[in-house]
Amino acid sequence: MTNSELANKLRDLRDFLIVAGYEESHAFRYTTIARYIEKMPEDINVVRREARLKDIPGVGKLIQVYIKEILDDGVSSKQIEWEKTAPITVLDLVRIPGLGAKTARRLFMEHGIFDLKSLKLAQDTGILDTVYGVGPKLREAIAEAVAHVA
Repeated sequence: MTNSELANKLRDLRDFLIVAGYEESHAFRYTTIARYIEKMPEDINVVRREARLKDIPGVGKLIQVYIKEILDDGVSSKQIEWEKTAPITVLDLVRIPGLGAKTARRLFMEHGIFDLKSLKLAQDTGILDTVYGVGPKLREAIAEAVAHVA
């Protein structure tokens, strides 16, 4: 896995945790770590092999474990733990331009929207028209994103 790929996995973990209801201020640490890893001149695999993950700013013992899990398996135990609260498909929501993790959390927590199919249903039934933070521009982006969904 490249530094960039790991950084993207950490950003996905951040977004997923926020949607699932994890404390935002704690989830945002993954953003800082992702940025640092992305800009590192050294390959993350070399850093890991040399037991220097702890030298990355913001990485303590637990996050070292999560990084190793992601490098080995593509997923961390943190994500697996929080999948009991929200399905990983909620990440499909934050991939829609203009739809951030906080809005995705609102859609999931308040309306049970957890994937593109349930988002399309919410659009078709007018639910999105009543959701705070979902204005005309975002509704247009959503319409494009779910146009192919059956």
